[in-house]
Amino acid sequence: QGKSLIFYDLVSNGFKIQAMARADKSQDADFSKIHEILHRGDIVGFSGSPGRTKMGELSLMIHTSTLLSPSLYVLPGMHYGVKDPNIRYRKRYLDLLMDKTVREKFAIRAKIINHVRTFLNNRDFVEVETPTLNLICGGASAKPFTTFHNQLSLDMFLRVAPELPLKMLIIGGFNRVYEIGKQFRNEGIDLTHNPEFTTCEFYMAYADYHDLMKITEEMLSSLVFNLFGSYKIKYH
Repeated sequence: QGKSLIFYDLVSNGFKIQAMARADKSQDADFSKIHEILHRGDIVGFSGSPGRTKMGELSLMIHTSTLLSPSLYVLPGMHYGVKDPNIRYRKRYLDLLMDKTVREKFAIRAKIINHVRTFLNNRDFVEVETPTLNLICGGASAKPFTTFHNQLSLDMFLRVAPELPLKMLIIGGFNRVYEIGKQFRNEGIDLTHNPEFTTCEFYMAYADYHDLMKITEEMLSSLVFNLFGSYKIKYH
């Protein structure tokens, strides 16, 4: 950039476009002053018209500029990004800003949950919510997180699995139920285990393991095709 020609990369909702500010085309009262206070990470408002640079890149030709909300800390350079895994996981917002592949994972996760929900709903399963706080720890062999209910003066547990309440609903007359929700297990942490995690459990009356194998295969294969347009994917 120069004193009279400045380029910006505008990023919003996962999309990026270049913006170009020229002193001779600017309608700002003080071109130098407004652009001197803009920094990487700021939230800005630009008005202008679309156009192309001499290199042919589609750009926003800026007429007016407004600083909407300044970034109090300068973001790391886009070339280097955030490499420290502790910073990445403790400051997810920074990781999302610096690495678009992380944002894509969030979007894929949302699509997965939506597909599973639609798949089961279309097969007459009823989505339910069962208690997260329980008086007993059941449904799986796992160490629970414990808490205390002040009003009732009771020791309680965060659930390790929703199995028992879901089976009670089957007994109560619901032939097909499922729940997508958080489980909590006070155990180890590694690449495939976390104390707080999301599961989908579904139960189906008058069915055996052959039926469950079939519906699980259909769910997973349709999920992969829905996400990638193919039944073959590259994993790691």
